[in-house]
Amino acid sequence: MAAKESTKSTKSSEDGAAPQAGFYGLADHPNHGIISSILKRKNRKFKMADDVRKMCKQVEAYKTCADRLHQALMTMLVEFPEYARDLVFVVKTDPNYRYAALYLRTFESILNKGRDRTTYESLEPVMKTLQSLDLEHERRVRKQLDNLKPLMKFIGEDYWEYARLRKVYWEAMESYDDALTQQHKERTDLAEQATANAQTWRNDCRQKLMDFIKTCIFDRQGKHAECVLKFRDEAVFYHRSMSELIPFTEKPEKGESKSAERGKTPK
Repeated sequence: MAAKESTKSTKSSEDGAAPQAGFYGLADHPNHGIISSILKRKNRKFKMADDVRKMCKQVEAYKTCADRLHQALMTMLVEFPEYARDLVFVVKTDPNYRYAALYLRTFESILNKGRDRTTYESLEPVMKTLQSLDLEHERRVRKQLDNLKPLMKFIGEDYWEYARLRKVYWEAMESYDDALTQQHKERTDLAEQATANAQTWRNDCRQKLMDFIKTCIFDRQGKHAECVLKFRDEAVFYHRSMSELIPFTEKPEKGESKSAERGKTPK
């Protein structure tokens, strides 16, 4: 149950954009969101250590920026908003090329069945080009998603593991506060031992959280930047490859066409 709560997304990184659980958005803070929880902690004055709180703020700000960047890159890959949003879970590309090819195939079929016996130039080369563009577009989209895996791993996995560790650390602080309160009431060896154990657990949770933030988030920011730059470079090759699939026919220069017309013998 705790794992599910820790991966619940309640805040979108963009106004108007629907948050997606376990990917976009920010996790609930352990001390926010539930009225009973607020009432329970009303008189408590404990808080995260300053160094931990500072690191957590940096992670939250970084996650928001990463969400916005990733959403923008997805929109660059696929213009349809619904498809772009779902690229995280399933690869769907813009159907324009497919629709155009199907339309031309239907149009040619109807044209050939009509009463008009005029022979028209086949549209098959155009349809093949559209199909090739569609396949190339999907291939490039998959490749770009593969390039962005380090950034997607942070957004969809590392951040939510950080949120889980933050929740565990907060619960450890609560346990220590409860044990300390109980010790002040009872003043027994058993209560003192319970307080010492709770303090050890709190310190361990704090250290695990800080180590994870440093090694799995801060130290990997360079890889996140590298994958975005790789995405940029690949975008150049994408446009080049798409243009190469379109047949190019050289038109005669204006001077040549005029001279050809002058050379014609009038009937």
